[in-house]
Amino acid sequence: MLTRGRRGGCTSTAPYCSTDRTQVLTCDPFTGAVTVTQTCVSPEICIDGACVDVACTPHRSECVDENTVRICRSDGSGWEEHPCPEAELCNPESGQCEPPCLLRVFILLDQSGSMSDGTPTKWEQARQALHTLMTSETAADVEFGFGAFPSDGNCATDGVVINPVPDATDTIVQTYFSRGASGNTPIAASIEFMATDTMANLNDPAYHNFILLVSDGSDTCYTEVDSCIIGCMSSPTPFICIAACEAEAEALTVPALRAATEHLRRDLDIRTFVIGFGEGVSDAELTAIAEEGGTALGTWLPASDVEELAAAFDDVLEEMWECNPVIH
Repeated sequence: MLTRGRRGGCTSTAPYCSTDRTQVLTCDPFTGAVTVTQTCVSPEICIDGACVDVACTPHRSECVDENTVRICRSDGSGWEEHPCPEAELCNPESGQCEPPCLLRVFILLDQSGSMSDGTPTKWEQARQALHTLMTSETAADVEFGFGAFPSDGNCATDGVVINPVPDATDTIVQTYFSRGASGNTPIAASIEFMATDTMANLNDPAYHNFILLVSDGSDTCYTEVDSCIIGCMSSPTPFICIAACEAEAEALTVPALRAATEHLRRDLDIRTFVIGFGEGVSDAELTAIAEEGGTALGTWLPASDVEELAAAFDDVLEEMWECNPVIH
């Protein structure tokens, strides 16, 4: 078999191997024509211009166990085992020693009064979905932290970190839900708190560090939106007035969310996922977080009930386990 080559593309007629090691090739130095002189049949592969029986593919590597890799000799005659360097483990997918994928995620949950809505309440559904997440086999090696906002039944965020990573267990988190939900929705202030405080313990560079924010509403604390809306009650066109209040508040809140989330990603290597739970969320606010969050998802995930919330948690966990670098 002849294949067309460039004139003068070789300088020797000596046989050589195709790049995939399945064929022996020769080349005519004058015409540049390449000829397949032999096709190797498994378990043969081409080595040094000849088909030879081999025990393994030269230079192929695979895991013996998590601490040991074996590499096929360059002549294919067999394997040689090597311990992984310190602080590395053998990755079964690549067959190579690599830094392990260590995951930390701080769950930041909205516990404002609207989370008490519904039957069962959104607060109860969040409890169930978090139980499913934290007890799943996929999450067995994930280290969790837990926090909720507001921390005072109003707009405070200074107590938003309840259990720093890795102290949050399913049992501890489940117990917290007995407190119920109340207060306003300080989303921007909570993100700003996370961006300026290390209490959540997401500052270890050996880990992939994440925040998972779940909210069922829009920010009601960053501006005086409530007092603005109350003032609309005396307006001849209250619905138009309320819409104007909400638009004005959103125009101030969205840049704040972008700036704080960008700081988490750019300066602290902390990525942020966001889930909108229910129909009352602000697309603009959650999109601002998601687009600056530094994750491959790049968008917020919607959920309307406990099953969809658990599925959204699964999507987040699956993305985390990809162990991609921070997307800047």
